[in-house]
Amino acid sequence: MNNKKWWMITLLAAMLLVVTACGADKPPLAPSGQQGSGIEDTDVPADDLQPAEDPVDTEEPNDDVINGDTEGTPVTGGSAEGQANGGAIAPSEETKQETIKLFYTDPEQLELEETKGEITFKTDWSKYESAFKALQKSDREEFIPLWSEEITINKLEVDGGKITLDLKIPATANLGSGGEQFALDALKQTFFQFEEVTSLELLVDGEQKESLMGHVELEHPMTKE
Repeated sequence: MNNKKWWMITLLAAMLLVVTACGADKPPLAPSGQQGSGIEDTDVPADDLQPAEDPVDTEEPNDDVINGDTEGTPVTGGSAEGQANGGAIAPSEETKQETIKLFYTDPEQLELEETKGEITFKTDWSKYESAFKALQKSDREEFIPLWSEEITINKLEVDGGKITLDLKIPATANLGSGGEQFALDALKQTFFQFEEVTSLELLVDGEQKESLMGHVELEHPMTKE
């Protein structure tokens, strides 16, 4: 019985030695986070740790892009008025006033009457238009307009001191021979009072007529004397 007990103790001791020997052959486990790296842990200076540089964009900019807008898109600013001026806002034109001589006839159409009136305009072109329209109105009974308000302007062109006035004259606005002559004289004296005006070409519906209303020969153009 004692022999069997010693034999069991010897066998257990031998097994313990084998297990201990196997454990000694295994390498120590690496700390967590370093297992399997295969890289020796070395101290690297912080200055040598630099992030990889961003790739350089060598693509050339698109020539069709100007100020962030693609070609064909105008770069403008301000109001609709500023867009029509290349982006600059044009100042409003100042309204001007001028007192000029105006010519009418008397109620009996016996003579030409001179008076003064005030016209308003913004440009030289509109000054001549305002002067003509002033001949069509009168607020005094003794001054009768020779140019009816039924007469309208088709076109008014200004080329330096040369003015072309194209009118539409209905038959109801026609005058007799005396009235027609007065009307032409009133028109010439009104326009030729402006120093810069040297000639006046009078057209009817775009055409040169021998006579304005069929009585008096019409000059083409009428010139300042």
